[in-house]
Amino acid sequence: MTEIEIRGKLSKDKFDELFKLLTSGGEFADHYHRLSIDLSPGFDPETKTWKNSSGTDIRLKKSDDKEKLSVKMGSFHEKERKEVEVKLQTGQFLSALDFLGALEYQSGMIYYWESWEFNYRGVEIKLSKYTDDYFTFEIEGKENSDVEAIAKGFELTSYTQEQYRQAIDWENQNIHQLYTRELTENLLKSEF
Repeated sequence: MTEIEIRGKLSKDKFDELFKLLTSGGEFADHYHRLSIDLSPGFDPETKTWKNSSGTDIRLKKSDDKEKLSVKMGSFHEKERKEVEVKLQTGQFLSALDFLGALEYQSGMIYYWESWEFNYRGVEIKLSKYTDDYFTFEIEGKENSDVEAIAKGFELTSYTQEQYRQAIDWENQNIHQLYTRELTENLLKSEF
């Protein structure tokens, strides 16, 4: 499946405004807390960056009681990327982590945030809260979706390639944590 998506940063005020607009004018789809382990190739734990991006993102995700393994192909900044997902049975998260570790995917980052998803005019709009003062949006559609027009209608500006790279690097330095199995287990016990 190929998805078309754009992302950007939101102020707290813009987040609140969008949440209100989408609650009344869109269709509420989902709310969850997401734990995502990013074990994509080319990660440098010293700098917490992907110096040699392979063009393949490998993530293990837990959204409340839903678990899945996700692989995206293509550069991180591209609007259109191929994605393959495998849904896991609830409780398989750590086993899947062991499976990836056995394949030498053992270094990366842990992401944790809260999201609200809305269906709106044929696209999915996700509003995410990482901290009390850091918020993002994502607008995702299928082929032929005009995600840019939806963003423009809400007066949203998506990241340029350079801005997105800077946002990822800033988040990894200031919000997210280096992956360890022990930290992952502790987060699973405390958050889920």
